[in-house]
Amino acid sequence: MNEDTRSSPKDDADVAALLRAAGPRPVPDPAARAAVQAAVEAQWRAAVAARRRRPRYTAWAAAAGIAVAAVAVWVARPALDSRHETVAFVARSVGDVELDRGDGRWTPLAAADSIASGARLRTSSGGRAALSLSNGLELRLDGRSLVALDDAKRATLTQGAVYVDSGNAPAGGTADFVLGTPAGSVRHLGTQYEARLLDGGLQVGIREGRVRVSVAAGDVIGDAGERLTVAGSRIERARLAPNAADWNWTSEVTPPFSIEGRSVEAFLVWAARETGRTIVYATPDAARQARTVTLSGSVEGLAPDAAVTAVLSTTSLRPEIGGEHIRVHAANR
Repeated sequence: MNEDTRSSPKDDADVAALLRAAGPRPVPDPAARAAVQAAVEAQWRAAVAARRRRPRYTAWAAAAGIAVAAVAVWVARPALDSRHETVAFVARSVGDVELDRGDGRWTPLAAADSIASGARLRTSSGGRAALSLSNGLELRLDGRSLVALDDAKRATLTQGAVYVDSGNAPAGGTADFVLGTPAGSVRHLGTQYEARLLDGGLQVGIREGRVRVSVAAGDVIGDAGERLTVAGSRIERARLAPNAADWNWTSEVTPPFSIEGRSVEAFLVWAARETGRTIVYATPDAARQARTVTLSGSVEGLAPDAAVTAVLSTTSLRPEIGGEHIRVHAANR
């Protein structure tokens, strides 16, 4: 049961008597009252100002955090970009060639594909590919080959064979490319060469220039016209002509040469280098015509020998291809 809390008349009378006995309260001194009011007002203003500063500080802190994050992303960007740097473009492909962009998925290689560092390429028995590297070199893959483009300065061959041509590389930039293999590494010194993996060894043929082969036994220099075979600590040297049949596969995937607006002579220089031959002009008149006749059209898809026959058939010059030479005759007038 609730108790009755209402006051009785007797209680009210007692309180009134107590207040009369206490008398009136003293009035505060005006100066003391003003000091108290000023202190209270100052405390109130400080509290309001603090509340107003808090959102601005929070906004500044958020902006500062975004700026720090942006700087972190900018600093990290070169490292991220270097891991995905474009290092090559597809110049030509024949047959079945597949590309793994670094995610473990093999997809068919497309014409003019760009290839980033860390990617791998593999060819079937009838597949071949030619790549234009960002440093100016050309890299061609033979059938049944597997190569990884580690970065702009290094590739790794783990199966098959590759052909390296530094002919289009800028001066001074060719010595930075290294081809690694399980049997050793190859550094070119301005050259055309083939590196082929054999059972338990490495074979390097030098068509032009020189190479340095680094193996467990030390460094070996190979010169044009040589073939080095490395098996363990044993290194063998043999002769290899620049127009030998061993090089024929490289012509099947030669990157296209643009003849439009070029002289016959410039075209023949390209064809001779692609086939390991030298140009011989039968007469001064044949040499003059080669220098002065300008070409038009395209030889895309043709092997160098076939391209020479096709192109000169449109001029008054006649080729004779065989052995070490491309002989050029002026047609009888």
